[in-house]
Amino acid sequence: MNNYPQIASRVLNTPLLLEPGYARVFFSALASRLGITQLQDAEGQVLTGQKIRMSAESFSGGRERDRPYQVVDGVAVLPVSGSLVHKFGYLRPFSGMTGYDGIMHRALEALGDPQVKGVLLDMHTPGGEVSGCFDTAASLRAQAEQAGKPLWSLCYDMNCSAGMALASAASRRLVTQTGYAGSVGVVMAHASYEDYLEQEGIKVTLIHSGAHKTDGNPYEDLPGEVLERFQADTDALRHQFAALVARNLGMTTEAVLATEAAIYRGQAAIDVGFADALVNGHEAIAEFSEYLSTQGRTITVGAISMSEQNPAPAADTAPPAQATSEATSQASTPTASEERARVRGILQHAEAEGRTQLAEHLAYETSMSIDEAVTILAAAPKDVAGNLDASTALDRMMESEQQPNLTAAGPSGEPETNDARRIAESWATATGVKLA
Repeated sequence: MNNYPQIASRVLNTPLLLEPGYARVFFSALASRLGITQLQDAEGQVLTGQKIRMSAESFSGGRERDRPYQVVDGVAVLPVSGSLVHKFGYLRPFSGMTGYDGIMHRALEALGDPQVKGVLLDMHTPGGEVSGCFDTAASLRAQAEQAGKPLWSLCYDMNCSAGMALASAASRRLVTQTGYAGSVGVVMAHASYEDYLEQEGIKVTLIHSGAHKTDGNPYEDLPGEVLERFQADTDALRHQFAALVARNLGMTTEAVLATEAAIYRGQAAIDVGFADALVNGHEAIAEFSEYLSTQGRTITVGAISMSEQNPAPAADTAPPAQATSEATSQASTPTASEERARVRGILQHAEAEGRTQLAEHLAYETSMSIDEAVTILAAAPKDVAGNLDASTALDRMMESEQQPNLTAAGPSGEPETNDARRIAESWATATGVKLA
């Protein structure tokens, strides 16, 4: 017994967040099962007869494990592939689909796993159902922040439409050189069997109460006023979608809408703001693991040593002085777009060349302004070829070890003060970071 009627009820006459090309393949694959003889897309392209017979490739989950995800060097890898559906009932991708419920269950378990330091959404999806999508994106972001663990996404090689909504929930988004991201838009399909039923001599009478009760029924062509209402609802849903993505990415809703649901590949996705960094898909987990292993390390800048730890969970109560300090800090917290501009300004500054490790630390692990960070970068020596190879466990341990703070002393025996030291001390006073 097949479930094609159930599938039809979930994909026809309801908005879908699907990449247009995939939508064409999807409906073509179902055409013979649902008795569809003609497909017409928004651009007027019509497929009939033999051209409509296209196959859909299935996806299969990975090997069985004790956890519903794989843990590699502290990174929980959550595959998100195929069509995204609401209340699927499976933890992992299955039969070409991934359920929003399965994604949330795996993410919550990973975020609570003591052996997991960060969660990576490994994405290869063209999108899927609207139902459950926005709630899942909001919950992923909120749960990751509450757990205090980084949530990253990897576009390997597609996170489009509903997939883009989920990827936007991540604090950092990686994309491969051939990865596709975007398609922030909505598509809706209506099937009409009016001509077919007439040819077969079948007449369907719908007995209903309520003027709009049968709007969008498959037994008649879509009336103009119903089409206008469906279009208005689709436009409103697209604005809601764009607002969600804009809020998570630190962009404006207008900027997201201006993409007109376009899809961007590799570097183009970074340029438009849909991704943060280009990565080799085979090296993404190692890059994330390396980031996690550097949390709390000590960075030495000439005679200056700066140490930072992962932020501790906020206490329910705080002393008055601390509460005042926290209130002041919250009042001056930059917006997401300002923070992205600050990070980009530090990493792309000319003084960051040859000082990549220090620049990344100042950008991601401190709240220094661009000018303050540039001053410290300018005062720091550039990396040399003789640096330790961080590829071995011993070198990693030595690299993270606190080094002796040997300073140049003046006549009085006190360390000489320079511009970099003064800025660092001022910054330390404001943020509470200890300087060795």
